[in-house]
Parts: sequence; C-alpha cells; structure tokens
Amino acid sequence: MKRKFRILPLLLSLALLVGCTAGADTETDPTGTEEVVESDASDEHQTDRALLSDYLAVTPSGEHDVRVLFLNVSKADAILLLIDGGAWLIDTGTADTVPIVLGACEDLGVSELRGIFITHTDNDHTGGLRQILSEVPAEAVYTSTISADWSKVERLRGDTPRTALDPGAVVEAAEGVWFEAFGPIRYNPRDDNNSLVLRLRVNGATLLFTGDMMFDEEKTLMSAGLDLRCDLLKVGHHGKKDATSESFVAEAGPDIAVICANKEEESDSVHKSVVKLLEKAGAEVLVTQDYAHGIETTVGADGKIQTAAYETTHRGKGVVLEEVSKADQLVVLRNTTGEDIAIAEWWIASRTGNELFEFPAGAVIPAGGTVTVGCTDYDGAPDYRWNEGKVWHKSKEDTAALIDPWGNTVDTMESR
Repeated sequence: MKRKFRILPLLLSLALLVGCTAGADTETDPTGTEEVVESDASDEHQTDRALLSDYLAVTPSGEHDVRVLFLNVSKADAILLLIDGGAWLIDTGTADTVPIVLGACEDLGVSELRGIFITHTDNDHTGGLRQILSEVPAEAVYTSTISADWSKVERLRGDTPRTALDPGAVVEAAEGVWFEAFGPIRYNPRDDNNSLVLRLRVNGATLLFTGDMMFDEEKTLMSAGLDLRCDLLKVGHHGKKDATSESFVAEAGPDIAVICANKEEESDSVHKSVVKLLEKAGAEVLVTQDYAHGIETTVGADGKIQTAAYETTHRGKGVVLEEVSKADQLVVLRNTTGEDIAIAEWWIASRTGNELFEFPAGAVIPAGGTVTVGCTDYDGAPDYRWNEGKVWHKSKEDTAALIDPWGNTVDTMESR
C-alpha cells in the first residue's frame, strides 16, 4: 500500500495553545544526564506548535493483523511494529544494539520499513539509525517538528526522506489505521520533553507510545485536552521518577505498561515509585530487561492485547569465540562442526567500548577451522580487518560477544 501522509490546514484556536504554554511548572530532575540545549527563538524547531485537527478527522476501522515487539536493547528504546504486513520502527536503540534490531528484522522477514519514528535525539533512541537504514531501507524517517537538536537526525538519515510532524498530524499505517502524533506541543530545552508521542488505535484497542516524555510534556498534553486513555502504555523515560505522574496515569488508565530499560545500566530507571503507581492504577508492568529478546504484543481482532516473551525462530550454531587478545587486538573464531558455516551478517561486539564488527557477504568458516579478525593495530595478516585501532582496552575489563544474524548472542568471552 502506498504511504499516505495527511496534514490538514485547520488549526484549533490560538487560545488553546496559549493555555497549554502559559505558566507550566518545571518538574524535571535537575541532576539528569541528558543534554539541555539552549533555545533559539529564531529557530522554527525551538518554538511552540499549534495543535492540528487531523487526528479528529480519522476513524479507525476494519480488522488488522498487529504485532508489536518491544526489543530488549538494554537501557535504550527500539520498538518494531508489524501492521498488515507493513513494518515500522519506533526508535533505533544505541549503536551497539543494532544487531538486535536487525536480527529481529531478519527473523521476521522484514527487508524494508514503511517508516522509522524517532521520538527525540538522545543517543539511546537515535544511535542505531544510520546503520539500520544502510541495511533495512525505510520510506521515511518521521520526527516531531519541535526538536532541541534538529541537525542530529539530518546527519544520521542519509538520503532517506524526513517528515516533520506537528501535534495532531497523522500517518497512515494501513487502511483504517493511523499513527496519531499527540506531542510535543510546547518546546522544551530538554529534548526528552520534546518526545514524539504517538497514539495507535487498532481493532478497538489503543496503544500510546511516549518516548522519553517527562512531567513537563505530560502536563502540556493534558492541558491540551487530548484523550490519553490507552490499553497499553509505553512508559516514558525508562520508568524514571521524573516521568509518569499520578495525574497522567489517572488519565491514561492503561491495563498494560511496558518499560524499556535495564536497571543494571541505569540504576534510576524502573523506579519503584513508578512501578508502584502503575500497579496501583491496575496496570500489569512489564520490563524489557526481564526478557532475553524482548516483549511480543499482539492485538486480536476483538481488541484483546496478549503479551509474551519474544523468541527468535532462528539461531546460529557451531561457531564459538576461541580467543580475544588484548595484546594483539585479535579475535579468533572456531567452527566446531564438520561443515563449512556461512557467517555473513554475524557480528562481534565489544560490551565495554560498544564497537561493532560485521562479517561481510561471502564470509565462511571452514569445517573445523578458524577465522581471525584483527584491529588496525594488529601487525599480522588476519582474515578480516576491524576498522578500529584498538577495541580491547588493555587495562579495563571487556567482554566480546558473538551475535548471529537474528540478534542472538551465541557466545561471549572476556578479553585477555
């Protein structure tokens, strides 16, 4: 189906916008580590936007095949959606979690994306964009018009067209199904509060994706009178205590709340006060960290939402890490079987430095044999050259991970 994008010119009254932007309190955490960008009043991307009426003009209809994967990309966000065969991605994880996102695409037979929504410009949402687009092309990259760092996505998207969404705009996902942009409405120097908030109504159910929305943006959306009720909520800002207010939860009233986070990497995520608040409101709280590959969600024709652990249907076998040398900056892989194994699109990842090496097309490990991957500082002649001077830090602990084309970690080894 050809992608359709609609922005109607009719605006709601100016009084609504003024009401949304005047006198808002600031409840964000002043100790937060995300970058705060000074505003530029002359920049159209750093000014408030009027709420369009497009979302009022669409009415969901029909029965649809819907599958949503909240991928376990550690502390980051990456959500893969399949709607009537069309694939969409909300955020791209970090650079080092690209194999997980591409692995899910490979596992599900996704060779192209209808669109990628970037909720905001933090690295844990944009880090994988460039490499994902290089391997799985998308028709468009969608962002909010409001952004504290408009140029960042420009640098990452390459030749893929970019469409900026004002609040109230819609993007057609399938016949009778739309992504509806609810926010941001008001510019905030902290880009978490400029998160692209998306509502998806399908088969009678409502899913609300909030990026890293914090208290400030929650207030703006509630003040605008938007209908925030949902059956499933993607919890904002990784479940930290500077987001997901009691008043917002009361308006949203989700039955299921999904938190994309890893508490081991970010100790302030999945905060107990947020979990308690959601559970008190009657929501089942699910955290991607608790699932090896992530959380799979389906929306039945009757609107019933089912959740389960996402399990890949493919898994690479027969290849192990034999050596990871700090001194030589060399990795050795061994084929433990009696047959040649193709390793194109397999990956080696450094867990500490977040570097990635992908085996090229035609790469093969012979039966019972080995292949070597050397960094540019390695003096020998490896089978493959990693375009990094040093990957394995000589004084720090680091773990090498061998990842198959479907995102499974097949083997790990400490560098020595």
